[in-house]
Amino acid sequence: MPELGPVATPTDELDARRNWTGPTLAGGVLTADMAAFCQCGVGIAVASRGADGWPVLARGRGCRIDAGGLVRVILRRDAAAALLEAIAEGRPVAATFSQPGTHRSIQLKAAGARVREAVPEDARAADAQSAVFRDLLIAAAYPGAFATTYSSAGGQAAIAIELVPESAFVQTPGPGAGSRLEP
Repeated sequence: MPELGPVATPTDELDARRNWTGPTLAGGVLTADMAAFCQCGVGIAVASRGADGWPVLARGRGCRIDAGGLVRVILRRDAAAALLEAIAEGRPVAATFSQPGTHRSIQLKAAGARVREAVPEDARAADAQSAVFRDLLIAAAYPGAFATTYSSAGGQAAIAIELVPESAFVQTPGPGAGSRLEP
């Protein structure tokens, strides 16, 4: 069972980004630490807007980020219909990654994304990350039955979206939340 770390603050995230000296991905938007965080088993929410201007949202089950910074979020196809339609129509997209217990949260934004069929690597990543997320929910005092149901795919077919982040923001609650993450 994973252990919860200390409660995060926006200042922690902003300082880590400003002081990062290692390689970056996606044209400098992502640090290796941010990419690892997005793929470690956190809660994922992906949003856009529908044709009527109202928000549409789907919960991600996992994420894969390649060496160039291409972010691939795996979703349940049946629960993401409105989001997939918005993406197919070329609307902007935001993906937020949040860790239960620590409240560390970052958001990636892009002018658009592409819908892709899921591949076996997606299923493996989504299953592994969903299991970690379930364990983090339990460690954060959520009931086991809730955590299992919330993190489960329920046997539903997966679909993926791909985006190259153009900007990143700290969404950890507290003073500085919403600030752009930049060097």
